[in-house]
Amino acid sequence: MRPSIRVATLIAGALLTAGLTTGCSSSGDDSKAPAASGKSPEAPSGDIAEQPAGKSGKTPVTIGDSGTYQAVDSASGARTQTSVTFKDVRAVQASEIKATKPPQHQYLVLTFTVKNTGDKDGAFHPQRLKWTDGQSPERSVATTEKSGSGQNLDATLHPGQSVTGDVVLDIPGAGGILRYYDGSGPVSLSFEVPAD
Repeated sequence: MRPSIRVATLIAGALLTAGLTTGCSSSGDDSKAPAASGKSPEAPSGDIAEQPAGKSGKTPVTIGDSGTYQAVDSASGARTQTSVTFKDVRAVQASEIKATKPPQHQYLVLTFTVKNTGDKDGAFHPQRLKWTDGQSPERSVATTEKSGSGQNLDATLHPGQSVTGDVVLDIPGAGGILRYYDGSGPVSLSFEVPAD
């Protein structure tokens, strides 16, 4: 090997080693370390669904957790903060809820608490929920069936007002993600539907 090639190889090796060592060293300075949870210190855990990069929408809310979104009045354009807590999900037979027709796939009853935490009137419309399994396109899954319990969630809420009720959906597969669209814009809130 020629001396100039040998010298170039040694220099490249030294630079590579220095770069790897610097990238892997522990400086003890935690201020530059990424946050373990990925949330900003101002956001309390479970209160606000995070917005990841990309088209996927909000990080899904799981059972027992809450997420918030800006409800927008379509007539006035007024915005208000709305909190939704995903309380429960259960698969049911059509006879259990006295359904008017059999499901095309599987009826699921989801229980939500919706609260207007803002300072203006805001609405929640469960018929705007869409489902995807991550492989197939989103589809509308809302039904007009009622579970027979809880309050009507399709409501306009005054500041501080809340409702707890059920939504009956006809889901084509186990698990998946429900996405709520407050209007024609991007996903307002997502919910993770457990596979079992």
